[in-house]
Amino acid sequence: MRCLVLLLLLALAPLPALAETRALAVAEDGRVATGGENPELRLWPADLIAPLAALHWHQGPVQALAALPGGGFASAGEDGRVALWPTAWGNGITAPERVLEAHAGPVTALAAREGWLLSAGWDGTAWLWPLAGGPLAGGPLAGGPLAGGPPRALRGAPGPITAAAFRSDGLPVTAGADGTLRLWGEDGQPRILASFAVPQSALATLPGGLMASVGGDGMLHLTGPAGTQRHLDAGRRPLAALAASADGSLLAAAGPGGGLFVWSLPEGRLRHSLPTGGTALWALGFSPDGALLYATGADGRLRGFDMARGTTIGPPLGAAPPPPATPRQAGLDMEGARVFRACGACHGLSAPPPGQADLKAGPHLGGLFGRRMGSVPGYAYSERLSRGDIVWTKETLADLLTRGPEAMLPGSRQPELRIGDGDDLAALLRFLEQATKD
Repeated sequence: MRCLVLLLLLALAPLPALAETRALAVAEDGRVATGGENPELRLWPADLIAPLAALHWHQGPVQALAALPGGGFASAGEDGRVALWPTAWGNGITAPERVLEAHAGPVTALAAREGWLLSAGWDGTAWLWPLAGGPLAGGPLAGGPLAGGPPRALRGAPGPITAAAFRSDGLPVTAGADGTLRLWGEDGQPRILASFAVPQSALATLPGGLMASVGGDGMLHLTGPAGTQRHLDAGRRPLAALAASADGSLLAAAGPGGGLFVWSLPEGRLRHSLPTGGTALWALGFSPDGALLYATGADGRLRGFDMARGTTIGPPLGAAPPPPATPRQAGLDMEGARVFRACGACHGLSAPPPGQADLKAGPHLGGLFGRRMGSVPGYAYSERLSRGDIVWTKETLADLLTRGPEAMLPGSRQPELRIGDGDDLAALLRFLEQATKD
């Protein structure tokens, strides 16, 4: 029952009356693109007054977005396809200029730099796609097997890739469900930059070859080119989203607990702790000049924050109409569903359909009550959980959620999440009892 926080990547179980947004990107001209559960892509002006365009093209939730050099966006999601949208998107365009297909499963992350697009997915592969104009004239990707020609597969990750970025020197970096950061060299081979106790759900590029990452441990990790590390504490709350300003002076992180934090770099001083109303946030992005920070998440709304003042730039906008409730969702405990948001980043409420991969970082909760821990087929449990010496009941779950994983299951690597409010705990247990029945 290891609880991990993944982005974009990793889908939140549908909650009643929510149409969440999972991905966000900011273009060079300040326009903002968002995508999510519906599935829907929306394009916004920098002032967030009203959406410029909305379209449905992907055949499943949108998990990742990236702004393309020179304008336009790339989008990808659970349908495994990467779409390239032109700069003029919003003027009646309903289909992408180009569709890239290579992944054998959902695409969880996108990153772009001049001449290149990097996609990464649940199938454990990353792909380098040459964009219009070809590779850079200089830099690591200008020569060798990664340069020019057809798209190149980057293979060697042992499991799902959860985040991807280009380092400041142009080399690809990926984060995996195994908790590692991998740097892909000029020869296309990976080497491990850093390894953490929990999967890293988001990456951001900083100057000087520095990479930032976050995950379920609630820490913001800064990894240098040689693997040196520095850590900033966000209060041990799981983090799922990360963004850096273009000049690297600001770094923002957020997660399912609703916290949104901004640090000043290089000193690592916490500059803002911004109000979000407790909403789980899954995606962040800075304006090109770093003056604004955008955030979106479980309620499907887009928020803007003024970085000079640490204030919002207007009410949250743009909630898409929620999908209709399914029979499985009807009648569920709404308070319990609210509490479950922090768990839903990592755990689905039911097993995936036959033949489909489980998109969650943690094991599904289908048939939870009466199930022995460590018993979901195909899930790579920690050594402690694989012992299977506890059966999940209301009492054992209450013990886990009250005392915390470290006290009850030392060595399980589950983030230290506890519920101190008795009413919240009771509501969550009611919700799980209703929603996880096979």
